[in-house]
Amino acid sequence: MEHRLLAPADPLAHAADDGWDVLDHVLRHAARWGVDPARTAVFGESCGALIAALTAVRARDAGVRLRAQVLVNPVVDVTGGMFDYPSMAEYAYQPSRAEPLLRLFQRLAAPSGRDARAVSPLYADDLGGLAPALVVVPTQDAVADHGRRYAERLFDAGVPVRLTEYPGAKHAFLTLPGLEPQAEAARAEIFAFLDAALGA
Repeated sequence: MEHRLLAPADPLAHAADDGWDVLDHVLRHAARWGVDPARTAVFGESCGALIAALTAVRARDAGVRLRAQVLVNPVVDVTGGMFDYPSMAEYAYQPSRAEPLLRLFQRLAAPSGRDARAVSPLYADDLGGLAPALVVVPTQDAVADHGRRYAERLFDAGVPVRLTEYPGAKHAFLTLPGLEPQAEAARAEIFAFLDAALGA
């Protein structure tokens, strides 16, 4: 889906609304889209994974039963503590200049006066009852610990969750199958996970 890009007038809450609106529209017009509303999943990478995670929480709250959620190198914390993770310190400036970009992302995601916890699924009051999750983490990624910590929170909440780490892979590796050797393996894992979740 093409969510609104973060900008001073468009914080993350707007992009999260776009995620929910797309899911809600597709489910309400399932016949038009040729989908089975009983076999639905959300999938996202990086900021898209953040939107997918927020959409999964909103779906549960609305009584929409998702079969699965796939979160690839998710950013799940845009609070002031967003940078307080070992992976942030280790990969802040290599293999890419992640920290400056993430600081800009944080400022746009939750401008001053906005509740950053409300758009940080890591801090959701209750993660119970969410769809089974596959969390894919490339290890050479500043936000790797976001994914690890979110998988722990899902597990603690009783959500079936699989955390898979791809050693040496970098942020957005899934979109670079010709350059990132592990992209094909990750894609195969995701397809198998979704086949199992949606085929049952």
